Amino acid sequence: MRTHISASTVALFVAVGLGAACSQPGQTQIARGNLLASKKDFDGAIAAYRAAAEVSPGKAHPRELLGHLLFDLGRSEEARAAYEEALRVEPDAAIEARFGLARLDVDELRLDRTVKRLSEVLELQPKNLYALLSRASVELQRGDAGDAERAIEDTASAMAIDPKRSAVLYLRGSSFLAARQFDSAEEAFSLLEHEHPNLPLAWYGHARVASARGDKAEALRHLRTAREKARDGADEWDSGAVLRDPALQFLKGDPEFAAAVGASGE
Repeated sequence: MRTHISASTVALFVAVGLGAACSQPGQTQIARGNLLASKKDFDGAIAAYRAAAEVSPGKAHPRELLGHLLFDLGRSEEARAAYEEALRVEPDAAIEARFGLARLDVDELRLDRTVKRLSEVLELQPKNLYALLSRASVELQRGDAGDAERAIEDTASAMAIDPKRSAVLYLRGSSFLAARQFDSAEEAFSLLEHEHPNLPLAWYGHARVASARGDKAEALRHLRTAREKARDGADEWDSGAVLRDPALQFLKGDPEFAAAVGASGE
């Protein structure tokens, strides 16, 4: 269960609706909810968003805000109800609700339904970068026949929108890796290295390719570099997650692997 509200979520609550006309139904209550959420008065914010929904019965937005807050409070069933109501009252506009439901579904490992929801977003907004990357990520997590190829297609569309973004390049390389197209994966990770030399992602990607190729020395070398990049920057390094990465299972049980990722005691 989630026990905290992320800073980015609070910032979203504060920022949402600042440009909207306060004369529109529900805007006063939404503004109050945003303020209360920023002050961590979450019960007050929930009440304000519910009040906004009551006075704007045909609008998805207050229900989406309510769903976001309930989601981060770990109240998943209530969040789902809020998102579903947003979809019911304003289906074409409720993009955030569709994303919210996808987050809930992936948390419950309902990956087929997650892909379906993200596909619905892309039917409405074919160039939604977040939806493309999210669907590619879930396809790679699901790992059904053809999913790697579908992820390659989604990341190709993402590349056409933002070819230098680190998340795009990393998922592009990971998609090729899942399809065992190692040279193409290396090319994507090399481009990531060129565009973002201070991030650990490129070297982590190189390590995953080397592991898939059975090259222990190269995999360990790249993992050490990735860890150093994470330590030098502000990036989080989760040694346990690295040890569990299926793409690195060639190294599983090797003490040099644990040492390289900073998990010697695990």
